[in-house]
Amino acid sequence: MMASDLASYTARVEQALRDELATYVDPSWLYDPVRYLMDGGGKRVRPVLTLLCCEAAGGNADDCMPAAVAVELLHNFTLVHDDIMDRSLMRRGRATVHTQFGESAAILSGDVLMGVSMRLLERSVRTATQHVHDRRIDGMDVIAAFSTGLIDVCDGQALDLAFMQRTDVTIDEYFTMITKKTARLLEMSATIGARLAGADDPTTEHLRTFAADLGIAFQLQDDLLDLVGTESFGKSTGGDIVEGKRTWLMLAAYERTRGDNTTWRSLVDEFFTQNGLDATRVPDVTAMLTELGVLDDARALVERYSNEAFAHLHAIPPSGARNLLEQLGTGLMSRVQ
Repeated sequence: MMASDLASYTARVEQALRDELATYVDPSWLYDPVRYLMDGGGKRVRPVLTLLCCEAAGGNADDCMPAAVAVELLHNFTLVHDDIMDRSLMRRGRATVHTQFGESAAILSGDVLMGVSMRLLERSVRTATQHVHDRRIDGMDVIAAFSTGLIDVCDGQALDLAFMQRTDVTIDEYFTMITKKTARLLEMSATIGARLAGADDPTTEHLRTFAADLGIAFQLQDDLLDLVGTESFGKSTGGDIVEGKRTWLMLAAYERTRGDNTTWRSLVDEFFTQNGLDATRVPDVTAMLTELGVLDDARALVERYSNEAFAHLHAIPPSGARNLLEQLGTGLMSRVQ
């Protein structure tokens, strides 16, 4: 695959997704929800990351395409099941799969995506091994990265749900949760791409850490933009506050008002004990986080993790794929705020 910009990689991923899913037709009760899910679109960040890391490590992205599709199917598997757990009615501007087809069909369609993903991983390993003769490709490394990503994203979701029942969540626990729930799939994508290129351990580690740090920065920024983002960001301002989400912002506010007997401490206690606040209180929360310096520190954390991510990326040799990885990362971190 020789492509000059990110859009061309995304287009190739979309075509590969359509081609693969076209082979799964019967029973329609199972596969219609799958196609409905994938037709809903998405940025396809993870499969593009997989392809670019493969090329940046000296591999052939065509050999890696089935694995890239597998990564995207895994990501969408998590979305289907998350929507069921959260009782979400809409995703990407359309009814969620369980709303459209029922919970049983949604659960099973999510499950079958995992089987398809494993079949695609095996295909990529076999093809890459046939085409790469000067480097060793260990299929078990690819499977290990995939299974670790799957287990950890489930761990992260479980932690996120459990946090909603607690008033004593720590900042360290928050970072464990976002590392598993958000960063791990990006890390997995980069690792699979590098391993399918037969990359050495230092190159794989740089690409893996680039993706992991980028994932943490992305989630921290997502928390921040939920409160201070513009309408074009695509979320209702303060939605995390209303839902009682244990974000870094509120956990930092909890730490900074510990032992105080102030209006801000009362607001923090109300947030945690009531699992969220009315939307009319969001301006008060913004004022509190501004006065406590939480918003400024959140921005500094985003910058720190972003800088660390790009330092690892720049540690591998320059290439067109590396340039596109930088564009991908920069795009993720330049959302409207």
